[in-house]
Amino acid sequence: MFKRVTESNQCEFFSSIDDARTYAEKAKKSMMRYKAFLANLRSLDIKGRYREIGAGPGVLTVEIARNYPEVEITALELLPDMVTVGRKHVAENKLENRITYVIGDVEDERSYHSLGEFDLVYSTYSLHHWANTDKAVANLYRAVKKGGMLYIYDLRRVWWLYWIPIKNGFFNSIRASYVHNEIKLLLRELGIDNTEIKNEFPFMHSIFIKK
Repeated sequence: MFKRVTESNQCEFFSSIDDARTYAEKAKKSMMRYKAFLANLRSLDIKGRYREIGAGPGVLTVEIARNYPEVEITALELLPDMVTVGRKHVAENKLENRITYVIGDVEDERSYHSLGEFDLVYSTYSLHHWANTDKAVANLYRAVKKGGMLYIYDLRRVWWLYWIPIKNGFFNSIRASYVHNEIKLLLRELGIDNTEIKNEFPFMHSIFIKK
């Protein structure tokens, strides 16, 4: 069956500060996986306040801040060790005045009320991790100011990868990711319209939600 298989809690894989540092070094060497995301970001050309969800060690956060000097980014991350590594990376690039790290959970409404609204709220490779996806997406949508954009970039479930009999982080993430119809149904049930879903080579997709 081609059903979605929920992934294990990602906290299990990052149990120490050393795990976070190792992940950060790997992330710096794999920026190509953000190629389509960054191209779409240029096309959107949104200025103002950005909010990144699941910012991890801040590798993408810093890349965006370097390329868009007119924006400020609030980076939300669940894991304290990732926040520690991320803040150090931000400081090393002298971007503390434009990037603020916040420890918080995408599914917790309290993580949103005090931070206000944003011109762009985005997440990359996080959607398939969320346990309560409907609640998470609803929270993200509420954080977007009127006229702003919610942009979710994630893996998509494809049959030829889904059936490869390998059990590692990547293939588990593919099996835990969503297909278009599942996303459309989720958004429809949340009463969210004005959306576009675009396939990205080779097995990602971009979900654009205009508010």
